[in-house]
Amino acid sequence: MKTFSDVDVSSNNSGAPGMITIPGYKHITMKAGQKVQKVELGNPKQNNCYMSIAIKLPDGTQLYESGLLEPGQVLTSIEISRELKSGIYEGAILSYSCYDMEEIKELNGAVTIFDLEVMP
Repeated sequence: MKTFSDVDVSSNNSGAPGMITIPGYKHITMKAGQKVQKVELGNPKQNNCYMSIAIKLPDGTQLYESGLLEPGQVLTSIEISRELKSGIYEGAILSYSCYDMEEIKELNGAVTIFDLEVMP
């Protein structure tokens, strides 16, 4: 699994004033047969917004949705909605929604595609 510090943010205008950095993952690993998963997903500290993260299977089935994450907040353990069978789920979806920190209104969002590898 990629760690949060290794995430590719180079294509997202990282650090530019007024811009929101969206982490990109090519590959995430989970364990088969369990709902609680160790991950490292979060809202980059340079952002000036809350962020919510959703994980979906390639068919659109939602596995997880976070609450609002503050800038710099990282999730290290999540509980997905169902246990997964081992295998590689190519084209899994990470969906990001960003919110104003004062009014909690939605600013924008992004969808990234990654390979979800579920290990036995």
